[in-house]
Amino acid sequence: MRVVGDATVPDREGEFALLHPVVAPSDRTGGAVVRTMAVLRALVRLGPDEQPLAAIAESSGLPAPTVHRYLQALVRDGAVEQRGPRARYALVDALHGTPRFPAPIQPSPAVQPSPAVRAELVTLQSRTGQIAFVYRPHLIGAPMRICAERAYGAHDGELLTAPENALRTLEAAPLEADAAGLAILACLGAENRSKIDISHIREEGHVVGASPLPHRSMIAAPLWFGPAIAGSVALVAADSQMKRPATRARYVNAVMDTAAAMSGQLTRSGARRAG
Repeated sequence: MRVVGDATVPDREGEFALLHPVVAPSDRTGGAVVRTMAVLRALVRLGPDEQPLAAIAESSGLPAPTVHRYLQALVRDGAVEQRGPRARYALVDALHGTPRFPAPIQPSPAVQPSPAVRAELVTLQSRTGQIAFVYRPHLIGAPMRICAERAYGAHDGELLTAPENALRTLEAAPLEADAAGLAILACLGAENRSKIDISHIREEGHVVGASPLPHRSMIAAPLWFGPAIAGSVALVAADSQMKRPATRARYVNAVMDTAAAMSGQLTRSGARRAG
């Protein structure tokens, strides 16, 4: 990912453009990713209730057999749950709600992440089988990163038994605390007063480090609104998987792809609002 300048464009109360509505992702990536995105976007549009196959197919614009095939893949990955004899479907997080994550700082309803951001995040989770987060910067007082969106997939049980302090840190922490914050800090353009070398983050476009969750690592990449840093996207991956070089590289590429897609959406939506 190319880092352009060091400007920041704060919104009201220090929030950034990440939380404004964005346009739906384009189909330029082609193939399975586009169809997966279409199914996930349909589930987001239809709401948190369980939905029949016919409604999802109509909303996605795909044939019912194709939608059924992708829904079954998402069910196997733990991103979607199938209920009842008539095969109704819903996003796992929508059915079960958020596990016992504390929320030290909640965004106002007016600045909730858009459905397109949510769909991109769920696609990242489904593509990797790991846990995915989107973070926004909070620069009033001590600079922090605040969780704006989450995709757990089939890992709810692990999160329910995780240490409380780990869950709190996943929700909100200083920028220096982990990869998600460092991805933002490296691109702010402000003086780095920490002892952490962040120059390589700007060069490589991502950062890998320890996760607040035991036995997991975090991969994070910055999100951009034009030349301004808007937040970060993070994947919390099992250490057992990260030990395999090919799997680690695949996870890094998935995070980078997601960051690029989200950044493109943010920038295009901002240009339309300014036009």
